[in-house]
Amino acid sequence: MPKKGENITKRKDGRYEARYVKERDQFGRIKKYGFVYAQSYLEVKKKREEKLKNFKLDNKTNSLYLKDNFSDSIISWFDTKISIKDSSYTNYYSIIYSKIIPFFKDTKVINVDERNIIEYIKSLQGQKLSNKRIRDILLVLKQFLEYKNIHIKFEMPKVSQKKIITFNDKELAIIEKATRNTNDVKVFAILFVLFSGVRIGELCALTWKDIDLDNKLIHITKTLIRVKNKDINSKFKTKIILDTPKTQHSIRDIPINDTILPYLEKFKKDDNCYFLTGNNCFMTTKKYYLFYLKYLESLSIKKYKFHILRHTFATRSLLCGVDIKSLSEILGHSSVKITLDLYVHVKDNEKLFQINKLTFLNLSQSY
Repeated sequence: MPKKGENITKRKDGRYEARYVKERDQFGRIKKYGFVYAQSYLEVKKKREEKLKNFKLDNKTNSLYLKDNFSDSIISWFDTKISIKDSSYTNYYSIIYSKIIPFFKDTKVINVDERNIIEYIKSLQGQKLSNKRIRDILLVLKQFLEYKNIHIKFEMPKVSQKKIITFNDKELAIIEKATRNTNDVKVFAILFVLFSGVRIGELCALTWKDIDLDNKLIHITKTLIRVKNKDINSKFKTKIILDTPKTQHSIRDIPINDTILPYLEKFKKDDNCYFLTGNNCFMTTKKYYLFYLKYLESLSIKKYKFHILRHTFATRSLLCGVDIKSLSEILGHSSVKITLDLYVHVKDNEKLFQINKLTFLNLSQSY
């Protein structure tokens, strides 16, 4: 039965059915639903709104549940997410404590309405946050409110695709020349990323066990990240951990390009040694990022973000004829669409190159 709107379903008999929460348990979880029916979508929506409006919360548990202070309530909800990945936990923590609670701290859950949300979005925009960040914050807020069975329309800001920046040919020539003639694996790692497209967290987590020179494969199975420390007794607010990549698609095998194979053989260490350090201790992403920036400066090249290496790899791969499906898998994207959306400018350039193959016929030729 196809849905049309929030918890409103069109039945096989042609009528519309709307569902609403009728009862909750002591923990605020939904215990029982109520239903209303009508011949049209608007009519059933109105009926449901009347039910919700006239529904008296004479049950003490339900009354307390909806009259909870917003801050206490969202923290309680967040505590139920303790089993999520550490990286997601850190993101939720940051959003809830630094972006949501400061605005809604003195509000009762039952009083949150569309007007509050509009004011809140304006306050986020006033902080000059990116549309992407605002969208992430609103999605967390929406999850919480829907958990409380509060359904409010959110005007999500549009996230425009940023222009992809890459190293130009002159910069690449300088980098390639310098990184090929080095005995420092940290310097060579820059070239390694230009030929593999790995992320900085994946690079720092790589051990030589992950680099299969015989079968020419790089196994990406983990990443290095800094997360919120859940240990309340620790004096450190954050900690660095080795974790599985955020999505299943990021766990992947990357073929080793023959161009860099001899260099990898030169730096080969024992399986348990980390690629960047050559010993059993990893290098943090922050430490390596600072090294990378300092190295670019030594080459008199603009200090581009590390991710530009990955963009450069992807762009060059497409221009060299690597098919989009293969590239998407190498990059660890969850879909080809993501790859296409990111690197559409490259495909447009390729289309221009291909269409220019079409020229006038040689009319001097006799037929």
